[in-house]
Amino acid sequence: MSFRQFVINNVRRNPKVYGPYFFTSFFAVTMFFVYALLVFHPEFKDNIDSTSETMSYFAMVGFQISQVIIVIFSAFAIFYAVSTFLKTRKAEFGLLLIQGINKKQLVKLIFWENMLAGLAAVFCGIIFGFIFSKVILLICSNILSLTKTLPFYLPWKPMLLTLLVFGLMFLIISFVTSFTVRVNNLKALLASQQQPKKEIKAAWYIALLAVVLIVTGYGVVLVFANRTSFSLLPLFSGVILVVVGTYFFFSQLLVFVLNRLRKKERFFFKRTNLLTFSELIYQMRDNVSTFFIVAVISATAITAMGTSSAIGSSGLAEMSQNPYAITYTSFGKNSVSPDLIQYTENAFKKENYKEATGRFHQISAGDSYYTLLSVDDYNKLMVLRNEPHLSTPKGSVILLPSSNPSLDELSANKPKQIDFQFENEKITMSVDKVAPLNRFAFNYSMSSIEDVTIIANQSDIDTLIRNAEIPFKNPEESPNSEIHYAVFHMADWENTVATAKKLREHVYQWNEKKQDSETNEYASFESLAMEWKNMQQVNGLLLLLTVLCGAVFYTFSAGFIYLRLHSDLKRDEQQYKMLFKIGLTKPELHKIVARQLRVMFFLPLLVAIIHSLVAFIALQNLLDFQIWKNVAIVISIFILVQSLYYFLVKYQYLKQLRRIMK
Repeated sequence: MSFRQFVINNVRRNPKVYGPYFFTSFFAVTMFFVYALLVFHPEFKDNIDSTSETMSYFAMVGFQISQVIIVIFSAFAIFYAVSTFLKTRKAEFGLLLIQGINKKQLVKLIFWENMLAGLAAVFCGIIFGFIFSKVILLICSNILSLTKTLPFYLPWKPMLLTLLVFGLMFLIISFVTSFTVRVNNLKALLASQQQPKKEIKAAWYIALLAVVLIVTGYGVVLVFANRTSFSLLPLFSGVILVVVGTYFFFSQLLVFVLNRLRKKERFFFKRTNLLTFSELIYQMRDNVSTFFIVAVISATAITAMGTSSAIGSSGLAEMSQNPYAITYTSFGKNSVSPDLIQYTENAFKKENYKEATGRFHQISAGDSYYTLLSVDDYNKLMVLRNEPHLSTPKGSVILLPSSNPSLDELSANKPKQIDFQFENEKITMSVDKVAPLNRFAFNYSMSSIEDVTIIANQSDIDTLIRNAEIPFKNPEESPNSEIHYAVFHMADWENTVATAKKLREHVYQWNEKKQDSETNEYASFESLAMEWKNMQQVNGLLLLLTVLCGAVFYTFSAGFIYLRLHSDLKRDEQQYKMLFKIGLTKPELHKIVARQLRVMFFLPLLVAIIHSLVAFIALQNLLDFQIWKNVAIVISIFILVQSLYYFLVKYQYLKQLRRIMK
C-alpha cells in the first residue's frame, strides 16, 4: 500500500472523526459561496437600487463583511476541531511509530489527511453551491423583495474566490496543526488515553467574580440602552464583561457548585448521582473550553437572528413615523397644491381611498416651541384608519404622544395645565386627557414637549397664534409657521408601490418647475408602501447577513460538542464496561448518559439564551414596537434544533456503549 493510499484510507475509514470536520467545513464553504454569488452578480445592484439608492452599497459591504467573518470564524473553529481530534489520536500515532514510520512521515501524514478532508469539503461546497445556484438566487430575490428575480449566470469568480480563500486557509491550518503533535515521547503517546486528568480547582472568590462580571455587564448594557445619547464604548465594555464572566462561570462557578454538591452526602450518594456528578467534575477540565465557546457562539447567533427577525416585523411599518398610504407636506403659508391632489385622485380613481387635508401649527411662546393640531383636523385623520374621534372643551387641550417613551411619561406624570408665556400675556390651558399613541407625517423636533403634539380647538389655537405674532411687526421675522398636509389612505396600501413611484416622479418634476417660479413652492412626498418595501429589503439583507452566519456559527458549535463526546468515547467504553461487570444495568446507563448529555447540550444553550434575553431587553428599550413574538420564535427554533440534535447524538452514543454491555 502506497503512502497516498494510506492517507486516503485513514480519512475514509474514520468517518466519526472526519465526518463532523467535513460537514462543518462544507457548510461554511457553501455559505461563503452564497455571499460571493451575490457580490459578483452582474444585475444585483440595479435590482436593489429600484427602491433605495444606498441599499446596493450597504448590501455589498454587508456581504463582504459576512464573508470575512465566516472565513475568520471558520479558521478558528477548524483549527480548534483539528487540534481536538489530533489529541485523541496520540495512541494511534505512537503505534505508527512502533511500526516503523518516522517523525517526518507522521507530520506528512497529518498534513495530507487534513488537506484531503478540507479540500474535499471545499470542492463539495462549491459544486453544491453551483448546482443549486439558480435556486439560491431565486430564494435570495424573494428574501430581498426584488422587483425581478436575479437571473442565473456562470459564477466562475465566486468559485475561484471560494477555492482560493478556503484552499489557502486549509493549507495554513494543515501546515500548522501537523507540527502541533509532539512525538518525542513514545511512552507518553501510547499512554495518552490512560493518563488521568487533574480536576480544576475552583476558588470561591473567582466564582463570585463570575457573577459580579456578568451582572455588571448586564447592567452596563441595559443602562446603555436607556440613554438618549450614547457611544459604543459602554456597550462594547458590557459585552466584554459578560464574555469574561461567562468563562469564569464555566471554569470556576460551575465547578465550585459541583464540588459543593459532592460534599452533600445525602444527595451525592443517592442512586446514580455519584457516577453522574463524579463524571461531570472529572470532565470539566476538557469541557470548559467547549461550554464557553458554544455559549458565546450560540448567544451571538440567537441575538443576531432575533434582532433581524424583530426589525423585519410587519408591525414596524404601521408604527413608523407616518402610517398613511400617501402624504404630501407643504411648509409655509401655502397649502398642498390642488394640482398634486387632483393628480393623485386620478391615479387612485379605481381604488377605494379616503383623503384628508389639514395643517400643523408651530408657535413660539417665550423660549418654548409648541406643535399644535386642531381637533377637527385630528378627527379627519382618524376617519382614514377608522380610529376613535376626540373632543375637548374650549380652554383645554389634549396631549398626543408620538412615541412609547412619551406615552409612558405622560401616563405616569400627566401635567394639569400648560402655560403659554407670551411677551404681553400668559395663557393657561388645562390638560383634558392624553390621547392614544399616534404618528403623523411630521417631525416633532421643534416642540419643547418631546414627541408630543397639542390638540386644541381651532379658536384656542387662533388666540395663541395672535399672541405669538404680537412681538413681530414683519411676519417674515416670526419663527411661527404652519405645515400643511394632504393625506390619502386605503386598506390595501401594500399594493400601491407602482402608483407611488409614478406619484414620486410627478412630485419631483413639479418641484423642479415651481423652484424656478416666483412662488417657489415645494412639496414633500411620502409613501408607506415604498417605505415598507424598503424595510422588507433591509430586513431581507439582515436575514441574509445574520441567518446564514448564525447557521454557520451553530453548525460549528454542534461540531464542537460532537468532537468533545468523541474524544472521550474510548475511555467511556472502558469505564462503563467495568461498571457493567460490577452490576450497572442498562436503564442506569441510559440515565447517567442522558444526564451528562443534557448538561453538555443544554447548559451552554441556557446561558446563551439568558445573555440574548438581556440583549433583547436592551433592544426593546430602543424600539417603539414589540419584538418578543419574533424573539420567542427564534429561541424556540434554537431549542427545537438543539433537542433534535441531542436525541440523535444520545441514540448513537448509547448504541455505541450498549455494544460493550452484551
